[in-house]
Amino acid sequence: MSAPTAAARHLDGATWHAHATIYKFHPDKAIAAVERFGHEPTLAELLGGGWEPDEITEVDGNLLTTVGLTRLTSLFTGAGGTAFDNTHGFIGVGTSTTAALVGDTALGSNGTSNAWYRPLDASYPTTSGGAISANCTFGGSDANFAWNEWGSGISNSTSPTPANAIASVGTSPILVNHKIQTMGTKASPAIWGVLATITIA
Repeated sequence: MSAPTAAARHLDGATWHAHATIYKFHPDKAIAAVERFGHEPTLAELLGGGWEPDEITEVDGNLLTTVGLTRLTSLFTGAGGTAFDNTHGFIGVGTSTTAALVGDTALGSNGTSNAWYRPLDASYPTTSGGAISANCTFGGSDANFAWNEWGSGISNSTSPTPANAIASVGTSPILVNHKIQTMGTKASPAIWGVLATITIA
């Protein structure tokens, strides 16, 4: 039997890789940005307008959950299911430090004041070369606690709404991935933006 080609080895070795970049605009800069824009700006507006974050935190890796994998395979085979799009996608953050498991269906701090799920910013997600990128902006009144976990999710048939419990985000939402890592503590009126990238290669 001949050895597999390089292309075949690449396909057999395809991997899921998630990465999050947290752009932090501390209170003074957030206040100035709101005054400048006339509204609470999104991450894209801040970066596009030349506003430099006070701090950037990188979070590499994120566990693909069983329900997330099930949704991916259902969409791939045409078996149905709502996609991770602008109408249905969301990102959540919370304080829990409990290890992430493939069976997770919500953040570890789900349903408490220490969890917060937000819909994606307008025009996201985007795709390019096997990578999915999604921006989500947590404004001055959002998620003001220690960020120790994050995950992305999909709300079925109903647009996500900001909520502290995943069951309140929309209709039958699922948590696609889950990561535990210390990211810092957000305090009002700071604005923190999350750029989440998922690459399958």
